Amino acid sequence: MDVRGLAAGVFGCMKRCRECRVCFGRNNSLEESVEKSLEPTLWPRLRLECAGLNFKRHQLARLNLRFASLISAVDVPEEGDSGVERARAAVEQATERLLQRLLCTVADLDSRFATKFLATLASKAERAEHRPWPGRRFHYMIRLDSLSWPPLYPAPEADSDFDNGETEEVASSTAFFDEGEAGVLPPGWLRVKPAQGAAQQAWAEFLTPSGCLRRDRVVERFAMLLSQAAGTNTNDSETDESRVCGSPGKVLDAALLQQLLSQIQPQHQLFYGPSEAQRCRPPDPRDFQLAVVHENGAGPVTLHIGFLAPSLQLAFPPDARNIVKVHLHVGVALSGWPLGPSTFPSRLPLHHPLALLAYQSTQNGYFAVAAPPPPNLRCEERRSAWAAAFPTLELELDEHFCASSTPRRTLNVLRHLVSRMKKEANDDDDSESLTTVDDYTLRTLVWQQLERWTSVNAWEPASLAAHVLLALDSLLAALKARHASHLVLPDCNILCQTPLDASLVAKYGDHEEAYDAAMVEDTQLVMDCLLRLYQAGTSTSPLPQGVSWDGEEEERRAAALEAALLRRWGNALNTVSPLPPEMLTSSLTRFEKISKFCCGQDTGDPPTPEQFSSRQLDFLAKLMLEFLRFTKCCYAPQYKEGNEAAVDVGSLRCSSGSEETEDFLFLLQAVINQALGSAAHTTNSKQVKRRCRQNTRRAQTDKQQVWQEVVCDSVRREPLAIGVLQNEMALVRLLLKWLFKATELAPRALKRRLANFLTQLWATSREAVWYLPEWKKHRQEAQDELNAMAAFCTMLLNSQNDRGKQEGWTGVAVLKDAAEKGWSWAKSAQSELVRSGCLQFVLAPAKGVVRRCDVALAIQPSPRDTSPTQVSKQVSRSRTLPAKGTRPTNISQGALF
Repeated sequence: MDVRGLAAGVFGCMKRCRECRVCFGRNNSLEESVEKSLEPTLWPRLRLECAGLNFKRHQLARLNLRFASLISAVDVPEEGDSGVERARAAVEQATERLLQRLLCTVADLDSRFATKFLATLASKAERAEHRPWPGRRFHYMIRLDSLSWPPLYPAPEADSDFDNGETEEVASSTAFFDEGEAGVLPPGWLRVKPAQGAAQQAWAEFLTPSGCLRRDRVVERFAMLLSQAAGTNTNDSETDESRVCGSPGKVLDAALLQQLLSQIQPQHQLFYGPSEAQRCRPPDPRDFQLAVVHENGAGPVTLHIGFLAPSLQLAFPPDARNIVKVHLHVGVALSGWPLGPSTFPSRLPLHHPLALLAYQSTQNGYFAVAAPPPPNLRCEERRSAWAAAFPTLELELDEHFCASSTPRRTLNVLRHLVSRMKKEANDDDDSESLTTVDDYTLRTLVWQQLERWTSVNAWEPASLAAHVLLALDSLLAALKARHASHLVLPDCNILCQTPLDASLVAKYGDHEEAYDAAMVEDTQLVMDCLLRLYQAGTSTSPLPQGVSWDGEEEERRAAALEAALLRRWGNALNTVSPLPPEMLTSSLTRFEKISKFCCGQDTGDPPTPEQFSSRQLDFLAKLMLEFLRFTKCCYAPQYKEGNEAAVDVGSLRCSSGSEETEDFLFLLQAVINQALGSAAHTTNSKQVKRRCRQNTRRAQTDKQQVWQEVVCDSVRREPLAIGVLQNEMALVRLLLKWLFKATELAPRALKRRLANFLTQLWATSREAVWYLPEWKKHRQEAQDELNAMAAFCTMLLNSQNDRGKQEGWTGVAVLKDAAEKGWSWAKSAQSELVRSGCLQFVLAPAKGVVRRCDVALAIQPSPRDTSPTQVSKQVSRSRTLPAKGTRPTNISQGALF
């Protein structure tokens, strides 16, 4: 494939975009040509089932034009005084530093509530987005480290009984959906039970008779400690960074926190701290107006912070109160993942584009958050019920897409439309938005769209309006049904979790009646919004007021260019890697085939294992490895109880041949069950009903069991080659061989589903292999960065333990040398060092052990002052960190002193 020729042709279209048929059409005005380029290729017309509206292609193009202009107007921040922007940044920094000081005091008052990190529930991209003031709120997760997984400091020996007083740090908790002695739980809630031993004794006052942790008492105790910390005089002494979050560098999102604790050893965790040269101390709580608000263990603890400093009051509008609301969610990090064929990503097929990302994200566990079930849900022992939260998976899905991608743009449009629904209906600027729909509901709608539409052209820029309308139609259906499914747990209703206003509950006198009234009102508002969008798509009125084409031409051309690149990418892909003859029923491309798969139509015979290239096998090997790790993660509680794993994930090493055969059968059955489950989700409902009329469910189950037994017997009769489980490529090739044989032996109903699964797996791997080298490169670069930082941390610790204190080692030379060699973390530290003049590195290699190293920016000598003696003291690159792109070698410490 001539990539340079393709790029030259595409960029040539940019120069003559007014005349190019691919981009804008010929001899058309700019507005009409852009509308033509923004017509979706996957939807010639769009039918909204719940709203009963039909949108034609030109209507979708018109809405794309309006939404693109709307996003451009929203994304541009308002121009304001630089002093106001600096004041707002100072307010955010002061809020986090004050919260860290309060949490350190809480840990001193009660060590059970100590948290080493302050986890945010918003991604970096969301925190960097422009948000109006004072509407911005802060949400943080208070992770109870004494009960959470992974532990801060793993046990030195796996077989020890932990009777040395450190059980509080290494003990894990077990979460389960209990419907026995503790009572029935609604979907989406669980109970936390501390491990037996010293951890259970430490939390004895918070336990129920059945041994479960009471949520209400934990929240009340935390709120009381926070109130005491707000009125306590600050202690200027250095904090114990091995157990509390006193350093500014310990503020990070929940997804990064779980990855940090599970992948990096404690002695290699490096944080920024306030330098002694700067003499900056954390904010004193007495300099603020603080109020702690909580409702008897219901929901998060809210901290109201009033700013008294005149310099910080510039961040707030003149007519607004100088108060920031901080929501603190008490939670426990848990290992494993909820089981069930309908949970996410268990229901996600292996050929889904997001399968690899989802399987990786779920290996870091989830959280049990102190949030009670809604009053209208039946729940026994309500005081011990904790809400299941999955911030790790959700933040990974948000971070995966950039700001200019169609999923992120869809979410931005939904946020703007929902915030304006009631204002447009009532023409009242003081009214609020929807009552039962929050931002988490909108994010869930976008995630469900990503799960449903898997083809590439389904997310081209021209599909923006289609996804917005489909999401609004799904929201309308959820409001009518009074149920919006959770992404991970479909039976959990996220609409009922939105707290209602107290005035609305007082108006109707009952929470359930107020909830129904709010649902009816929100349903009408969403329907009115869809009707206005339908009229806007059919009208030929000019663009909305305040939105013009000035300065927006380049963005429209970029959208058309991306659409043209997608079409040419599909043509190039079919040219380089053509479809097998069995799949070429006509001139259909891979994208048209996917649309047939989603409808459950037959696509012909599946590809044979010989038709999978070596690149495709490499991709499938990585996918199967992550799938096995996710499977082991789901069964983590059973593994902890003493049951041995059937498969050693990562290497699949076994001693005897029979064990190798059983291990392979475990993998084969897991893939078959996943294939049948995913095919059931994508099969046409009419075909399912027709099949259910012919055969009962019990008969189908019996046939499937007999068929699986026949397949297992066939595998056992044919001995495996020696070492096949250690070779990833050979393992995947053997797996595809037996999947093809299982398809031939399967009954008619199952044969069609397995054939479609293999065909989709071939098509997805055919496209994804072109991104596999880049994915491997990023993973290798990340691992190299961690190895270089680990070597740097080892240098810091050794210099502190040996001669660093006596000889005044600063580490500037090593840091500068690492930055010159291209390490990203060193460049970031060097930029911060140049900006502030000095830094403090904080390490906590063990419990109760803290090492601080001040790094000051040394004054570089002038050329005339340079002597051979000084030159000989300069750090040699070969004696410090390795260059980027090479493996770490033995590092000498002679250059550090």
